Amino acid sequence: MVHIGMPRSRVYMAGAPGGGTIAAPAHGFIAQCLGKSWTMSFLEAKSIDEVVDTFRAPEFAGGIVTMPWKKNIIPHLDYVDDIALTLGACNHVSVNDDGTLHGTNTDWIGVRDALLEAQTSSSIVAGRRGLIIGAGGAGRAAVYALTSLGCKDIYVVNRDAGEVDGLAQDVQNYEAASRPNITHIQTVQQAQGLFPPHYIVGTVPDFEPSTASEIEAQSVYVEFLSKERPDQSVMLDMCYHPLQTRNLRLAQQYGWPTVDGVQVVGHQLKAQWKPWTGRELEEEQEKAAWEILRRCALSDPTVTPREANP
Repeated sequence: MVHIGMPRSRVYMAGAPGGGTIAAPAHGFIAQCLGKSWTMSFLEAKSIDEVVDTFRAPEFAGGIVTMPWKKNIIPHLDYVDDIALTLGACNHVSVNDDGTLHGTNTDWIGVRDALLEAQTSSSIVAGRRGLIIGAGGAGRAAVYALTSLGCKDIYVVNRDAGEVDGLAQDVQNYEAASRPNITHIQTVQQAQGLFPPHYIVGTVPDFEPSTASEIEAQSVYVEFLSKERPDQSVMLDMCYHPLQTRNLRLAQQYGWPTVDGVQVVGHQLKAQWKPWTGRELEEEQEKAAWEILRRCALSDPTVTPREANP
């Protein structure tokens, strides 16, 4: 039942059962800064219909969409901007006064800004190469971010060739002038004949490879890590459960500068709240929200295991 006049006060992060978020306290702080009595909670959705029903409820004020719903949410929204359509993935939903739902993507901003912050130079140089691990919704945001950083050639390491084909098809939505070349790297031998990437972005959950295709994918990743690193190279993992993923630790073993996934979350905070409220965070407010986010990451045992948290 729709209750006329019910205040919009609930912000959700929609994901799969068993998921969670470390960002709720930071979002709660931002809401207070912007004069909103809003609360954020994690929606453990078993279906995309459950996500849509929650977002259509009269108390809904804003939503963040995570795996596995970033692609599936698109046809259920009233409006999707060019960025989300180009990526083929939506992670941010806002609601208008008339109840219509608008989707965009802020993941790519988090990836781009986290990579830029990790470099000693913020210059964007054309002709760089990128590598992404995974080919899902987060992988699409990573491709868009790498393209914005000047990458024309992007390698993809992924166990499922069909997923990479789908990613490559979505990249055809890009303007021709900025459309990157997507190459699925399936074997170590194939990787051996390629120049090393400047940026590596992991977009998959942390797990120990077990199948033949998973083990081969990890071997391809290690082959790229073992090459001589270009200047300003960075490895970022969007996964932060745990903070130090297997892929991050491997990169560190080969001397790569690394960035954890919490940085990607933090660099989206400002971009996520502007569409919801029409207001910008002040610099000091944003810094305080970052501090809350980092504290939550360090205190959450699924992000920072106790043995890694002195």
